[in-house]
Amino acid sequence: MNKFISVGISRISHVFVGWLLAGSLYAQGDLPPLPLAQLTRPSGWQLAGSLSTNADGSTLKSKSGDKILVGSGEPLTLLTPTADFRVRFDALMTAGADVALTLPTGQSISIAHSQDISRLLKAPGLWQTVELWYRISSAKAPAVLEKLVVNGITVREGQILSNNKLGPLMIASKTGTVAIRNVGYRVMTPRMVAQWSGPLSYTIVEGGYIQDPKEAAKRKVLKQDTTNLLNYEVAFGQPRQYTILFSGKLNALQAGDYRFDLDQGGVTGLWVDGKEIIPINHLELGMPNSGNATLTAGPHDINVYFSRSWFRPGLGLFVSQAGTRPQPLHAPGSLPEPDPVAVVSVNPDYSDARNQVQRIRSFVQLPGEKTKRTHSLSVGSPAGLHYTIDLNQMALLQAWKGDFANTTEMWYERGEPQLLTPLGTTVPLPAQSPLAVLTDESMAWPDSVGENVLKYKGMTVDKQGAPTTNYVMAGATVTDAMRAEGNALVRTLTLTGSPAGTPYCRIAAGSSVEEVSKGLYAVNDRSYYIRFDPKVNVKTRQSNGKQELLLPVDMKNGTGSVQYSIVF
Repeated sequence: MNKFISVGISRISHVFVGWLLAGSLYAQGDLPPLPLAQLTRPSGWQLAGSLSTNADGSTLKSKSGDKILVGSGEPLTLLTPTADFRVRFDALMTAGADVALTLPTGQSISIAHSQDISRLLKAPGLWQTVELWYRISSAKAPAVLEKLVVNGITVREGQILSNNKLGPLMIASKTGTVAIRNVGYRVMTPRMVAQWSGPLSYTIVEGGYIQDPKEAAKRKVLKQDTTNLLNYEVAFGQPRQYTILFSGKLNALQAGDYRFDLDQGGVTGLWVDGKEIIPINHLELGMPNSGNATLTAGPHDINVYFSRSWFRPGLGLFVSQAGTRPQPLHAPGSLPEPDPVAVVSVNPDYSDARNQVQRIRSFVQLPGEKTKRTHSLSVGSPAGLHYTIDLNQMALLQAWKGDFANTTEMWYERGEPQLLTPLGTTVPLPAQSPLAVLTDESMAWPDSVGENVLKYKGMTVDKQGAPTTNYVMAGATVTDAMRAEGNALVRTLTLTGSPAGTPYCRIAAGSSVEEVSKGLYAVNDRSYYIRFDPKVNVKTRQSNGKQELLLPVDMKNGTGSVQYSIVF
């Protein structure tokens, strides 16, 4: 009677094997590269290996190679589609460049002059990222611009296009110069990649919000039966709180990498051939969770766990391979449309001259970090330049432009996981303290500093609401002021006292630090600029696999200061 539960629990013993799949390929991950040398180049376009710019980004200089295409005037055809597709590329523009993207239907989108796009663009001479999802027209449906993403921000979505033309996707710059690189392209087809090889068995047990299948196996069995498709509605007529364990065989139509997506309202998990592919998680509808597996052609054992919670119930499972659209493996009624939840956002108050700058204390979690930064301050400026600082380390974590803060996960319902996320084009910055006392210039920059070295002492706020933070570090009192000026965040650090050694300010650290002109450096492959007084004596060095810029703080009569700008 409890055969499925016993089988399911025996497979739980293999759960940790699933962690070996971490880092496996996402079935719809990076797009295959499109070799630039294969593109037909009109007059005015040329191949290059690398680029450099002058200080204001008005001119480009190129070196020989085939990694970049540089041009102006006549449009460059990126591709001529025959089916739905995704394309992504990096673009770099000179100052004043009028760059436009022409869709296969003929509509032109101005990158530089569209208000929803231009406010997200980085400064001239920096690389931008553009991604486009496109569905071609058919006899039954018009063409659709499914998504246009600029620098990680979706600016257009679900836009129905006005004609059925199927021409090329082109990019051009009427004035100025544009460069492109890292073009990725993939056809997106609705091809079936897998199918159930027979009915799924299921067991419903008493009790909901059970996060451990072993615990569910101890509960009273309410019903056992089969279903043709994954469907949480098999529990209709049962008590409100229940848990379902599904098992079946999925036939992979060809060997390869597969991506699985679970969308649920409740607690779910997925196992393939006894390996945990999607860990048990508690999520709302519209918050899909993904996992990947490399499968041989033929049948594979599938286990799906679903436990009802206080969230609106729903259960959907999708499967896909590279170049295919996700294919549902569930009954249509099993995955209802999620309740619409408006984004809870915060923007600077332009109407109140005394409180224009917004300040929000929150948790922040950076990409690649497993733990939250629990003492973070995010500051939003009416100028459209914003930043987050870690008050434990006084580390500048990120800067961005566009809208300010998404606080939905802080203030909607239970406010879990209490995270603030940027709403604009984000530049990640070195997440360590900007100041350190080094015994010599070869000493590695500290990853973190303890309370015995750095102590936060609060902040003062100016008439517009902009904060200046105060702290004590290594025997010196520090004031740290950040202000938005033009297209830059200007940071001023002032030290007073007698530091125990020579204090340095690390103004840049990254995979690359390229001198553009005296006092101006491009960081992380032209992701942003660092600008400072060209008269100061900057130190450049390689340390811990990074290139760094250090400014020694010249202490005179017990006072010293450093000022630099982050331009993006």
